[in-house]
Amino acid sequence: MLLDCDEQLFITYRQSGENGAEKLLAKWAEAEVTPHADSKILGTALSPQLFLVNEEAAMNIAFSTARKYWGRVSIELQQFFDKHGMDAKFVNDRLNAFFYTQKGKQVFFEQLFAQHTMDLERLVWLVFGKHWQVKLPVNELQTIFLYKFNNDYFVHMIYQEEALFWHWLFMKKVYSLLIHKPLEQFTFVHEIMGHFEQSSTIVCEHVDNSVYNYKNILDKCITYVDNCNLSCLAKKQLRLYQIVTHFRLSEGNYQCIKALIASFETDWRYSMYALTEKEKVLIAYILLRIAHQERDYEHVLRHGEYLLEDERLNNYAIEILLEYKDLLPNRKPTPPAIIKNYNLNYLENLYAVLLDTYVRLERYHEGLTLLKEHGLASNKKINAALAQQNFSKEQLIAIEASVQQDIALQVNNSLQHIGLSVEEWRQHYRQPDAPYFSVAQSASLHMINILKILFVTEQYELFEKLIEVYKKYLLVEDHFEKLRVFIRAYV
Repeated sequence: MLLDCDEQLFITYRQSGENGAEKLLAKWAEAEVTPHADSKILGTALSPQLFLVNEEAAMNIAFSTARKYWGRVSIELQQFFDKHGMDAKFVNDRLNAFFYTQKGKQVFFEQLFAQHTMDLERLVWLVFGKHWQVKLPVNELQTIFLYKFNNDYFVHMIYQEEALFWHWLFMKKVYSLLIHKPLEQFTFVHEIMGHFEQSSTIVCEHVDNSVYNYKNILDKCITYVDNCNLSCLAKKQLRLYQIVTHFRLSEGNYQCIKALIASFETDWRYSMYALTEKEKVLIAYILLRIAHQERDYEHVLRHGEYLLEDERLNNYAIEILLEYKDLLPNRKPTPPAIIKNYNLNYLENLYAVLLDTYVRLERYHEGLTLLKEHGLASNKKINAALAQQNFSKEQLIAIEASVQQDIALQVNNSLQHIGLSVEEWRQHYRQPDAPYFSVAQSASLHMINILKILFVTEQYELFEKLIEVYKKYLLVEDHFEKLRVFIRAYV
């Protein structure tokens, strides 16, 4: 079920390409009785009146389209269900119960309204209560989008046929809403801009400098919208999205991002929509990452200690992840482990960065305090040993045993046959093509920093045990040579 404007643009696009569709849009714009202002940042905009519909129409369009494409099972999809013990009668009975009842329609719309998107995988979860970690067979209908603007709804489909056109049209509609609708009607900035970026990636896949072009379009749109709207929450969220996007897509030049942050903080510091603590944490995290890349270690400590204090980063991480999925590395933390890649979890990375910075700035006692007070800065066994004045022989043996267990989990994801796993690790961990090479490199650098702190702060007994463990299981020659040079300088 297509809207009239979608159908006319689709036919024109197939006949004359994007240029033909743009000419049709220009023709419609000229015919408007009260023309809208159009910045032409992304070509000619559509009047939102052409594609916004009321709630009943949105429900009918979305549900009837889903029923048409997902209400009957293709041979390929049934083969998928067969593999999971679901025969054709069971599958069709469940689909009919969902797509031909008012309750099914209501559940469908509630989910679509809450999530803003519906695809085949989410629908299967709704109907069958199953979520498979495999890609379902490709369907003619890829995605349904739904967003609410006051009493109107924006519903848009992405079809497999001419998918490039449907993504182009989605971008065009979002752009049109940004420049024609009051920004205060946007209650879902992160979601709609995230989908806008996804479509841009697909549309501009073969364009040179596509990342630069997207950031350029984004900046122009936000500047235009910023100048045309009064202060509101959505305006602040749009500026935050701009900062995060520039950071995620940055290629080593951070001056633009720091300028955006400085301007943002100035503009919103005394507003009625002043920065929340979550937003301050988000900004501090970005500035920490930038400072670390630029080797500005004083600012690394300033932002890192702020994030660590009162567990700020940990407290707001889930909310930040929900809004900006790719910003924080969110592999599950492993407090018992010392052998791991410290770049894969935001908290473990924060501790590793802070510890490295304390060493670089020769603030070893602060590094020791970090190790004593936070188990994730090392691991549970080392942390427990540091908490006591005297180390027992059993504790030192337990540290080595825990390292062996870490290695077994890295090699075979199992604690069976630990000895064989350790032997395999020792043979291959220095090889760049080994699956755990990056783990060994990251863990070695972190262990070297721990050893430096222990040596300078005269924790000799634990230092000797850890260096024995390091040489036995984790030795990286150039890292170890730097430790030897460091120790000679202190002797």
